[in-house]
Order: sequence, then C-alpha cells, then structure tokens
Amino acid sequence: MSEHETELVSLIYGNEQFEIKYDVFLADCAEPLTYIINAPYSGAKSTYVAKFIDFDGNKEMQDLMVKVKECAKRERIRLLEFFQDHDMLRKGVVTPTQFRSVLHAHKVQLTSHEYNILEKFYNVPNEANAPLVNYVDFCEEIANIFTEKDLEKNPTKTLKSFDAPSILDPKNALTDAEEQKLDALMSRLGTDVRHRRLLIKPFFQDKDKSASGFISMTRFCSIFDNMKLQATQAELGLINKRF
Repeated sequence: MSEHETELVSLIYGNEQFEIKYDVFLADCAEPLTYIINAPYSGAKSTYVAKFIDFDGNKEMQDLMVKVKECAKRERIRLLEFFQDHDMLRKGVVTPTQFRSVLHAHKVQLTSHEYNILEKFYNVPNEANAPLVNYVDFCEEIANIFTEKDLEKNPTKTLKSFDAPSILDPKNALTDAEEQKLDALMSRLGTDVRHRRLLIKPFFQDKDKSASGFISMTRFCSIFDNMKLQATQAELGLINKRF
C-alpha cells in the first residue's frame, strides 16, 4: 500500500486515539475472492461492501482551528498561562466550563456547537468518567502560528508565517478609485493632525465606554466636528465603509 492509501484506510478504520479498528477492517474484507490466472469465469462476485464515509466533521474541525488561530494571531494572545490558572496541579486538563470561560474571556467567540467540537476532539478519558479537556495540546497547536518547539536544536530553521485574513466583510471592500480617494483623505487628515499636534485617540476611547474598539458613526462624526477635522459626507462614507 502507498502512503496515501494507508492514510485513507486510517481515516475509515481509525479512531480518535489514532488506533486501527482491525476487527471492523477484517469484517469488511472477509472471504476475499481467489483469482487464478486464465481460469474460467466462475460468476463469483466480490464480497467487499463499499461504504460512503462522510468526512465533513474532520473538515469542520480543521476550519474551526483556522478560525481560532486567526483570532489568536490578530489579538496576539497566548492562552496557555490563562488555562494554567485553572490547573493548580498542572495536570494539563481543565473542565469544559473552564475551557469555555478562558476562550470567552479572551474574545474567542465560538458557538455552542463549535465548543462541543473542540471539547470532543481534545477530550481526555479519566477514571471518574467526568469530561476533561486537554488544553496543553490545544495551546501547542495554537502556538505553532507564532513559533515552533524545536528551534533550540535547529536555530536556523525558517518558520512559516500564518497569515490571518482580513476581518473586512467582502461586500465592504473598496474599489480602486475609492481606495485612491481614501488614501488621499487619510494623508490629508494625517498631515492636519501632525501640524496641529492633535492627540485624537483619547477622544475616541472616551466615546467607547465598553472598550470594544468600536463607536457609532454619529459619535465618530461628532469627534471630527469638535476637532475641526475637515471631511465631506462622501469621505466620511468611505471611512465608514472601510472601517
């Protein structure tokens, strides 16, 4: 068997502990036909029963990890030490509730179904039969977007960069002409702010009571009026569309 064929077999007959369920494999391959070269056709048919295996779950897990990695890359967060706050004995496991609370506290917004997928994938069996999550393996997978573990042995190794996609909604993307107008506007505003020595960030933070990084467009325009920053309604519309 080739490496690819072996991988396909493991996808069908493997389990979550990376073991092969050989009894199921042998049951599917029971009573294989014996072929004799140049023998007359006996009319026998293959005993193998073809199966349709749906791998959408595996694909969904991969997409989910990409989603978590994108959030970790944009926010530059390292989750391991926050999980360890809930693991005083350093056993490497936390309860599902603690697992969700850490992710939610660091604005990794997931649905209940997505949490269930992660918890099932990183589930750790134990004698008490209580659900536990292996946060160490989860954090190591996330940490690969920043660095790799074997750099001490191979310091000249070239790391692959994980590029988080843009957070912009595709329908909010600007055309080339709009990009040029926005670039000219930002350059003009930047020059005005620099010449007048304005410190505008605290004014935006003052309007952002929840410290979420977002304010309403009305409040945004009011800051422009108070700071006497000149922008037309069309230019403000471009800012709103882009940001």
